[in-house]
Amino acid sequence: MQDLNNHLAFYLERMRRLEGKIQEHLEEKVPQVRDWGHYFKTTEELQAQIFVNSVDNTCIILEVDRAHLAADDFRVKSETKLVMCQFMKRDIHGLCNVTDDTNITQLQLEMEIKALNEELLFMKNHEEEVKGL
Repeated sequence: MQDLNNHLAFYLERMRRLEGKIQEHLEEKVPQVRDWGHYFKTTEELQAQIFVNSVDNTCIILEVDRAHLAADDFRVKSETKLVMCQFMKRDIHGLCNVTDDTNITQLQLEMEIKALNEELLFMKNHEEEVKGL
């Protein structure tokens, strides 16, 4: 029995040594926890830069949209003013024609008045000549 106890003690001791070696081996094989803190800091900084750049891009897009709207407004105003200018030019041209026609009519009437005055003078002279005879 003593022999069995010795054999059991030897077996248990051997088991403890093997378990210790296994434990050491497992501790060596456990992946080491790395310090990723500096990577996290870098990624947070990059994410902040991306956010700032996204906001800047959005602001630029809004400014471009506003510029397009302003350009469209100016284009519409310009086209409207161009049409108004063309109407005004036509009206002015028409009024110039009316003025020219009026001036021609005035000259004709003045010449007609002059001719009638001359005829009236001639008739007065003729009447005086007839009375004098």
